[in-house]
Amino acid sequence: MDERGLGREGLGAKWARLWLRALWIAACLVFQAGAVQAAQGDFEEGTRAFAGGDFEKAFDLTMRAAQEGDARAQTAVGLMYELGRGTHQNGAEAVRWYREAASRQFPMALFKMGEMYEYGVGVGQSDEEALSWYRKAANEEYGSAAFIVGSWTKAGRGTARDDALAARWLERAAKKGDVRAQKMLAEMYLRGEGVVQSERDAAKWFLRAAEKGDAQAQYAMGVMTVFGRGVYQDARDGLKMFEAAAAQGYVDAFYELGVMNLNGEGLLMRHETTAREWLRRSAEAGDVRGMIGLAHMLHKGEGGERNDAEAARWYEAAAQQGQAAAATALGAMFAQGDGVPQDAKQAAAWFRKAAEQGDVTAQFNLGVLFSRGEGVPPDFAQAAAWFRKAAEQGHAAAQFNLGWLYGNGEGVPFSMNRALYWLEKAARQGNADAQYSLGVIFGEGWNVEKDAERAKAWYGLAAAQGDAGARERLRALGSTVLPAGIGAPDKLPEPINSY
Repeated sequence: MDERGLGREGLGAKWARLWLRALWIAACLVFQAGAVQAAQGDFEEGTRAFAGGDFEKAFDLTMRAAQEGDARAQTAVGLMYELGRGTHQNGAEAVRWYREAASRQFPMALFKMGEMYEYGVGVGQSDEEALSWYRKAANEEYGSAAFIVGSWTKAGRGTARDDALAARWLERAAKKGDVRAQKMLAEMYLRGEGVVQSERDAAKWFLRAAEKGDAQAQYAMGVMTVFGRGVYQDARDGLKMFEAAAAQGYVDAFYELGVMNLNGEGLLMRHETTAREWLRRSAEAGDVRGMIGLAHMLHKGEGGERNDAEAARWYEAAAQQGQAAAATALGAMFAQGDGVPQDAKQAAAWFRKAAEQGDVTAQFNLGVLFSRGEGVPPDFAQAAAWFRKAAEQGHAAAQFNLGWLYGNGEGVPFSMNRALYWLEKAARQGNADAQYSLGVIFGEGWNVEKDAERAKAWYGLAAAQGDAGARERLRALGSTVLPAGIGAPDKLPEPINSY
């Protein structure tokens, strides 16, 4: 694809259509000053002959008009040489006639010269020469020339990249209604490329393109409207934009409609059945977000019957495309036997695939499998390594488990300082097991100086979350009116084992 959205398809139906269009445009233009009436008649008769399929007659009549200096006819002769219609195909002759018409500033000929240099037909290929001719055509307000000049200038094609200059050319094209220019200009305003960053201006140009029925622009306006970017936030209007884009088959809109129906955004209530239908369309169109969303709904039984087997298939489809979250979910299904045969080895394989991509839940779960020897050989050192990766990403349960390993010298050298470090990190995130463990450590003086007040504080936080052991310890420390009576534990609580 080139910057105009169409590649050169060669000498076929597309170029025949272009030829007929060129003749029609030329016939509608004012005849060149100084041209004789006969030349005009020859050109018009040639146009009719071509439309009727008599290409040789069309060429003879059009050539006579061209030799009389009619720039329209000269351009038409160039097209006939380029396409091989009514005469032999000859790129050099096409260029000669285009150049003759271009010397008279005929807009279509200027544009065609740009094309010939762009594709190297009849002349040596040169982006610099092509851009020069396209710029001349743009100055004559011809067709898509201004868009081409703007997009090439932005890409640095045929010239040095210049976003500010590109924006000016694109705005010229956008104001004339070129949808591609409107979308590109909107993106530049979003990013502040060559213009002052402005979501309001971005929304203005996306809206103009959307009103012309462009699905990509409708989707963009849906996003901007839902989130209130550059326009007044209105989920209902955003939903309508997504629906308009989806009606044209714009895949990203399928997913957004699924999410909005699931959450009830822009609607009076949640529509789980409709959400599931949109997510299925998204998934079947290959959108991995739709695959994961549909699998989640199937697994939870939202919007219809629960179907773990189908959920597993969609999770696997997304995981095969490198989606770590899907691999983690699939690993959990194998670990628990949901929709697939229970298989700890498969669970470990999927958890590892996601963990190596940095998925924090998979890293934690892989640590659990190593600590329990399920699907992998029991290895506390490996467990500690994976718990550490998850702990460093802020996973509270992994922080607790890593603290437990340091406090018990399992898989890592015993270190109360490191145990306290990780336990406190987990506790401050609200992990009740870590809070209880810190209470035990300070209340019993395990390798630290006893500190009843700190013990009470940590027990109190755990008890507030419903931890029965913490309540008993508080009673034993006399911090409540409840009767005391519990002995000191032998070790810290067992690590969290969860998928």
